[in-house]
Amino acid sequence: MKKIGVLGIIFCFLLAGFQFMNSRQTIAQSTDTGEFLTRAFIASSADVEGYSIHNWSVVSKDYKSTDELKEMGQTLSKTLAVEGAQESVKHQGDQNSYVLRGTWTNGSEVQLTLSSLKFQDQAPQTVLAVRVERKTSDLTDYSASIQRVRDTALQLGTVPQISTCISGLLADKMEDGKTNELVETIFKKAKAKEIEGVRSDLVTSVSGYSPLTKDYIVTNGNKMNLQVAVHYDEKRGQTRVLVGSPIVTIEY
Repeated sequence: MKKIGVLGIIFCFLLAGFQFMNSRQTIAQSTDTGEFLTRAFIASSADVEGYSIHNWSVVSKDYKSTDELKEMGQTLSKTLAVEGAQESVKHQGDQNSYVLRGTWTNGSEVQLTLSSLKFQDQAPQTVLAVRVERKTSDLTDYSASIQRVRDTALQLGTVPQISTCISGLLADKMEDGKTNELVETIFKKAKAKEIEGVRSDLVTSVSGYSPLTKDYIVTNGNKMNLQVAVHYDEKRGQTRVLVGSPIVTIEY
């Protein structure tokens, strides 16, 4: 995947960090985010390249041993239904971790990570991260994949914090005006209002809020649950389109 340089990467990671660490973040317990994003992405007329699903949840405010993390992970693996699972356990300083890697029957690459950390100036914390990546042109099971990740997080009694994104390609390079028109078309389909954005020669990345899905984060007092990023991939000679909720958390 062609990276857009420092500006785009910094923008992506700042937003990702905001999503996962901001104490004002609000996440709904249930909504069909997959259907919402699928409809929004289809409006772009881009060919689907694949999708990603990320979850980050706080499990508890205590420090877990590697054995405890492993027991929790093996219990979650039944819900996550990972095939060809490979496990690893690690203790380093004030951090313990358990990692489970494998695949789903649809070809998705899946990773579950449980981490427990001690801090000098605050209570310890145990967190769950689940990551799903699939290269595909078929979004039929996209919503079901999001729900499986959500169910896995709920099994530990955590609040799922899911960020998910569909990636695709358009055949040609788009001029600046056409790029803005494309973003506007997607936002119109999603009934979304623009909140903030970056528009440059390298990338167009616009975030907004739609009432069509319940999940959202809060930034500068505004709800946000949709991000559209568009940039030209020089290596492939095509325009890459990403549509994410509540934001895009992968490099582009």
